[in-house]
Amino acid sequence: MWFWNKKKAPEVAPKHEVSPSQEFNTFGLQDLLHYIKREIGVDLLSKNSVIETKLRLFCERKEIYSFRKLFETLQHDKTLRQDLIDLVTVNETYFYREESQLDLAVHFALAIPNVKILCAPCASGEEVYSLSMLLQEKKKDSREFSITGIDINAEAIAKAQQGLFSERSLHKLDDRIKEKFFTHEDRFYRVKREYFSSVSFTKVNIFDHEFLSLGKYDIVFSRNMLIYFDDDFRLKAIERFANLLKPEGKLFLGHADIVPENNYFVKHTEHRLSYYVKKS
Repeated sequence: MWFWNKKKAPEVAPKHEVSPSQEFNTFGLQDLLHYIKREIGVDLLSKNSVIETKLRLFCERKEIYSFRKLFETLQHDKTLRQDLIDLVTVNETYFYREESQLDLAVHFALAIPNVKILCAPCASGEEVYSLSMLLQEKKKDSREFSITGIDINAEAIAKAQQGLFSERSLHKLDDRIKEKFFTHEDRFYRVKREYFSSVSFTKVNIFDHEFLSLGKYDIVFSRNMLIYFDDDFRLKAIERFANLLKPEGKLFLGHADIVPENNYFVKHTEHRLSYYVKKS
């Protein structure tokens, strides 16, 4: 129990002043959107009304109260830059997505000894694991293969490396495939590592110099990335894929991806499925 001298008025605890919430200043949004386009190729300039709210909430969580301040801080804060990249490059996918296209790529891959495949971007890894499972299911001999998944989104790469997926991600897989390649953990499925020693994941921006040091590949998958670029960045991406592909290498894109006129690839169609072959 607390006592005080009755002859002396008790001290009143000082009130904690609550600072009013800081008003957000939207100045600098255009500079920020141009920065995003320049650094990672994603064109958000036509989506101002949608992206402004998303970026504003991102800023407020970081206790940054103007787009201009965010733009300035990005110039020297690599962690903040990666957090922003993760925000604007989230991509949900699932196993065996567009399976007919995967099957066609696997058909080509099985004819190539020690085939090397690149998935760029790979998101959280479902496409990489899907290709690996299909190759393992269909190959008749012990020939080797390797599949590399890259993405600019650090959170996606971490999830791909962890190999833990929701039931929704596996909704197209039958029970036999699930039992063979995954361990069921509560509401999730974890890949069995012994089946995936030939897959790897790494964080890479296709527009960075590091991308061109990845090596040479027989097949490149890049589905639903070009739709976020303008023609200049699409052409730049196509050129970079050509640099990584071996002669006669094949490029698979998403159905909605727009390919600008270029001197690197010839379009082919087989069973109503399109792919691109690198010019010799």
